Amino acid sequence: MKILTIDPSMSHTALVLFELNTESMEAKVAWSTTINTEKAKKNKQIRASSDLIQRCRELYEPIQYYLKIYQPDLIFAETPSGSQSASGMKSYGVSCFLLATLSPDPIEVTPIEVKKASVGSKTASKAEMIAWAFEKHPELEWKLDKSGKPQVTTEEHKADAVAVFYAGLQTSDFKRVLSFRK
Repeated sequence: MKILTIDPSMSHTALVLFELNTESMEAKVAWSTTINTEKAKKNKQIRASSDLIQRCRELYEPIQYYLKIYQPDLIFAETPSGSQSASGMKSYGVSCFLLATLSPDPIEVTPIEVKKASVGSKTASKAEMIAWAFEKHPELEWKLDKSGKPQVTTEEHKADAVAVFYAGLQTSDFKRVLSFRK
């Protein structure tokens, strides 16, 4: 079974494709990427709304392409939680809309479910999440620092997408899908 996981964000959206053996429940990473978008440069004259539309397009188009190419059986997605700023709320809205465009409809997991399914604590730090994901799936193409560990600044989104997979496996929706496949 092919399962695509997504950790959505306006700036850094991570996608990881897993191949799951439903008999043994063993999983391996088949592919991954992070789609990065940036605000228009300050010296460019562009409306804020036009910039936002362009960034949305930069997320939507490659994701639709990957869905067409990989044709996942299921999608697990982390739903964003509330924000404390207008900028954060804008990213929240973009992420929710992006998830609404996915087909098949994603099985949704919360940030707390993601942290508990991986590190086991709802207060897990970024560094703990990355260390857990790196140990669980060293075959993933990680960007490493000089010490041979994944870079915290760039790899947190991939680590979250890995954890989304394990949270998704624990949902009643996934268990229901699995029961129909047997």
